[in-house]
Amino acid sequence: MRSPGSNDGTGVVALLTCHNRRDLTVNCLKLLESASSGLAVSVVLVDDGSSDGTAEAARQQWPGIRVVDGDGELFWAGGMALAERTALEEFPDATHLLWLNDDVELDHDALTRLLDLSANEPRAVIAGALHAPHSNEITYSGLERPDRHPMRYRRVSPSAAAIPVETFNGNLVLVPRPAAVQLGGIDSAFGHQLADLDYGHRAHDAGLPVLLAAGTFGSCPRNAAPVTGSLRQRWSEFNGPKGSPLAPRVRFLRRHGGHAWPLYLAPPYLRLLVGKSIHGTQPASATAENING
Repeated sequence: MRSPGSNDGTGVVALLTCHNRRDLTVNCLKLLESASSGLAVSVVLVDDGSSDGTAEAARQQWPGIRVVDGDGELFWAGGMALAERTALEEFPDATHLLWLNDDVELDHDALTRLLDLSANEPRAVIAGALHAPHSNEITYSGLERPDRHPMRYRRVSPSAAAIPVETFNGNLVLVPRPAAVQLGGIDSAFGHQLADLDYGHRAHDAGLPVLLAAGTFGSCPRNAAPVTGSLRQRWSEFNGPKGSPLAPRVRFLRRHGGHAWPLYLAPPYLRLLVGKSIHGTQPASATAENING
């Protein structure tokens, strides 16, 4: 734990999951250390079957880090759900959980700013917007639906003050412990996609404020573009764990798509057949950050 003598009554547990991205993971931890100055911060890292020495390098960078081993099949939602459960069980005095993708480069004041907002909005789940490296382009942020389509979102640009949003990309999110307990955890059944969007919607349904904090909090590159090759390639990606397999989409639509949710199952397949992007009706989610490959 960093800064164990902190007397502000706040304890944060950062949650990360990784797979064979040692350099990114270590760099993320270095910048988290800088952002943790004067704060009580611990880290739970789920190492999902890495073979590149990520766990050992993380322990050297952050002494006392809690590393949980995965089998390589957890992907984003499974890894983050396991990190969350571990944090709640093993850090009973923690007041907040911090979702953090390992390719995020945090600003030095990012954590302090998020906690300051949480002090004024103690029940809120708070997303922090991120920009592209070497650019002001917003890559991950809060999200809203521009129309009635249940899986079409647009990113919300942060403003000079915190604003309500429908849901969020999960690259950088601060969750008060009572909210995490109330919501029952990140849903690992989503695999690699949609768990962050689902969490934001469930927070709304539970009556919790969902906010996009003012400004940006660091950088994170946009995830890789989907495959646009042969039909076989597109089909393989579409149905793979990092694509848009049927079971997670059905799970999401049944929860958040209203009574007409079955009508939204066929269009992605039609887009696939005609060679358009399989993500044409979805945002670039935090869960598509190529964590497992």
